[in-house]
Amino acid sequence: MILLLGLLGSINLLFAQSNLDRKISLKDEKEITIGQALKKVSDDQDFFFSYNSNILPEDSLVQVNGFSGDVRGLLNVMLGDRYEFIETSGYIVIRYAPNRLYLEEGDDEQIGKNWIVKGRIKDLKSDELIAYASVYEQTMLTSSITDKNGYFELKLKDPNASVMITVSKEDYRDTTFMLLPPFDIQASPKKGKFRYYPNGSGDENLQDTFLGRMMIGFRQRMQGMNIGNFFAEMPVQVSLVPRLSTHGMMNSQIINHASFNIIGGYTAGTNGIELGGIFNINRKDANYLQAAGIFNLVGGNISGVQLAGISNRVLGSGAGLQAAGLFNVSGPFEGLQLAGIYNKAKSSHGLQIGGLGNISKGHTDNQLSGLFNIGKNVSGFQLTSLLNVADSSAYPIGLINIIKNGEKSFTVGFDELKNMMFTVRTGGTYSYGILGLAYATEDRMYNWAIDAGLGLHTVNTRWFDLDTEFLSRTSFGPPETTTNLGSIKLLPAFSPHKNIKIICGPSLNFLLRQNPAENDIPGWVIEDNSNSQRVQAWYMGLTFGLQFVII
Repeated sequence: MILLLGLLGSINLLFAQSNLDRKISLKDEKEITIGQALKKVSDDQDFFFSYNSNILPEDSLVQVNGFSGDVRGLLNVMLGDRYEFIETSGYIVIRYAPNRLYLEEGDDEQIGKNWIVKGRIKDLKSDELIAYASVYEQTMLTSSITDKNGYFELKLKDPNASVMITVSKEDYRDTTFMLLPPFDIQASPKKGKFRYYPNGSGDENLQDTFLGRMMIGFRQRMQGMNIGNFFAEMPVQVSLVPRLSTHGMMNSQIINHASFNIIGGYTAGTNGIELGGIFNINRKDANYLQAAGIFNLVGGNISGVQLAGISNRVLGSGAGLQAAGLFNVSGPFEGLQLAGIYNKAKSSHGLQIGGLGNISKGHTDNQLSGLFNIGKNVSGFQLTSLLNVADSSAYPIGLINIIKNGEKSFTVGFDELKNMMFTVRTGGTYSYGILGLAYATEDRMYNWAIDAGLGLHTVNTRWFDLDTEFLSRTSFGPPETTTNLGSIKLLPAFSPHKNIKIICGPSLNFLLRQNPAENDIPGWVIEDNSNSQRVQAWYMGLTFGLQFVII
């Protein structure tokens, strides 16, 4: 039988306590908040405080004027005994832990060389059984979770010395017990494999996503809440599904260098390669290569290459290549996002290529899509067939460009084909889109046509502008009666008022009519290749009109 030697206290006995014992003093601080006091101490030392700002009252005022003592003493003065302080490399972790717990040992078993530790976890004050507490051994990285009656069984493989069993539960102090096999009479604490990763708690948001709620089990959620940001590193893991892996329930607390998920897996993160038959889910970061048949879901950051048959979603930031069959969603992304339908990022430094569209809510470099681009402050280009939206954009290339500080204009004009035109021009600093209707004032088989094209601001001054436009016109009607016109226009514009421009300029046109009965060729004909089936010619023309500008 394993012998319970006694309660050792909180898990911080496993770590060096030099930072908590450092001598500090706070003078001339008559009125200061908890957050300001922590920052002042941190700025003067070579460590940081890590805590949940939703729980710790960092805006509360405290009286610490003239305090002189160690860091632990200051924390006790400001926070009292309802918090615990866990020290790890470079950090002092502050946890809200007003309650205490203890272990009631059961009848342990020995099966071959393995030991089965049994027991119940109870509240030290009320003697209430504690459900869903995490019970784990750090060196073997084996764990269990208590059931609704506080009962657990923990399998220890071939323990040949004392073992340290740690119990963690939200709102309770981490507590470690030393257990000793009967043939071992001396115990020495082993150095735990856990490390503290302070980079956020994105796994809480990850578990709230649709895929997170569907794929992450209740016990795994509780494990993450209980143990928090303490993670171990291991060379490799293999999972069938999130609940069945070589690391068992500890999988969500282990960062692997290689991770292979036959159907899918839920791990703390990957620092190497991760492959999933259907999906990969990481609580924290995924680095270098992550590929899945259906989807990847990362609660932290991605750096490297992320590939998925359907979707990639990163709650933190991304850097490198992100490619998916349908869509990519990320926080700030730097690199290339490539998706069959759309890409979405908080900001995009690099290039977004989406089959239908791209969305960037912050700074945007370049976007290329089939239908729409949405950016914030675009420093590069936006190229699409229909719609670009941005606060500012130098090179929006699309039929409709809704640029907050860009130029919008409406033009009533006339050209050499005796067409009356109503044209809308929308764009950015250097380029704009053209969309309009043209009506033939002479009787034709089909009098209405649609104009679409791209324009460039070649010269732009207060009184004079010079624009170059590439325009296509197609008349309404069946194909055998269609009139097509391709034009390159050079349009000088004079501005008697900031909102009014008078335009008049030449154009080079290629005319193609499928109805040979309408055989008139306007303007100055350069080359006529018409025949009995159609009219086909190059000619020079003239466009003029009145433009109303909205800035």
